[in-house]
Amino acid sequence: MHLAVISFTERGGKLNRSLCEDFQRQGIPVDSFEKRKGTEVPSEAGGEVSPKLVTERLGEWTGRAFGAYDGLIFVGACGIAVRAIAPFLKDKFTDPAVVTVDEGAGFVVSLLSGHVGGANDLCRRVAEALGAVPVISTATDVNGRFAVDVFAKHNGLGILDRGLAKEVSAAVLSGKKIPFFSAQPLLGEPPEELIVFEKEDEFWRESGIKIAVSERRLLAGEGSAGVLYLVPKTVTAGMGCRRGTEQAKLRRALEQAFSEAGIFPEALKGIATIEKKKDEEGLTGLAAELEVPFSWYTKEELLALSGEFSYSDFVEKTVGVGCVCERAAVLGSGGGSLLFPKQATEGITLAAARGEKELRFGKEREKE
Repeated sequence: MHLAVISFTERGGKLNRSLCEDFQRQGIPVDSFEKRKGTEVPSEAGGEVSPKLVTERLGEWTGRAFGAYDGLIFVGACGIAVRAIAPFLKDKFTDPAVVTVDEGAGFVVSLLSGHVGGANDLCRRVAEALGAVPVISTATDVNGRFAVDVFAKHNGLGILDRGLAKEVSAAVLSGKKIPFFSAQPLLGEPPEELIVFEKEDEFWRESGIKIAVSERRLLAGEGSAGVLYLVPKTVTAGMGCRRGTEQAKLRRALEQAFSEAGIFPEALKGIATIEKKKDEEGLTGLAAELEVPFSWYTKEELLALSGEFSYSDFVEKTVGVGCVCERAAVLGSGGGSLLFPKQATEGITLAAARGEKELRFGKEREKE
């Protein structure tokens, strides 16, 4: 989490620098800013932190900071922060965390993006560092209830339907228990608001809104409404292609294969291939476009992988391995299982494998 701290007075500046020094000691990236009268940061600004003077309007600084930082800490009145951030608000899934601290270090307020943005956690961290009182007003926190967006954030899960996520929170607050199924292993004690099912068929027998953690649409749930999917990034696409295959063509093939297999695009963890293709512009460009890692393996690494895989005489004569895409997918997924085997179309070969990701509830997660 990359943070920015901004203050407006001499007293606030001292608190600003103290906070930044504490974050730096914890290895948290942070930048210090001061908006004060004059043209230079006052002389009392010494020590390990060198604040940057903000000479532009606060609104202009805030607009740039919204896109550059994961969290903003305003040292001053809440009203200053509210007026500054108001023009840039979008939604809780994209806005950065915003926290305010009064100059007397008495209260720390989680102002914006408490769950997904991490403002509540940041609020608690700042309050602990200052010996202040954390002020958190999100309903699930106030009532000590399970928050699906917090669970998703802490476990690196994508939320497919924001509207359903809100319905889950409303149901939790009304006292309902939510059926829950995960295709990935679970650690820790599930919260009392969830009914965890180990078998899919039992999960689908439950009516009402439900939560499913899965890389792909569960077969039993085809066409059923009210299922909030939380998607882990665990799927590696193993790919091969003719030299010079266009990036757009590769993307269409990948999207079609995922769609036919019911795999959510949000589950893509990376793209993998053989070393011979490590400089293939279409593949490297596709990974960059989709913002996922691109990895490659030597012929020896691919051949050393045990298991049953497709085989092609032509591919073996060309690259020395009877099947690249399946083996690369499994290796890239950390030794996972194939979700679909080799598909070949227009000079493109493609397979996908799913790795394992442990999900953690509350106390178990906090031990990390």
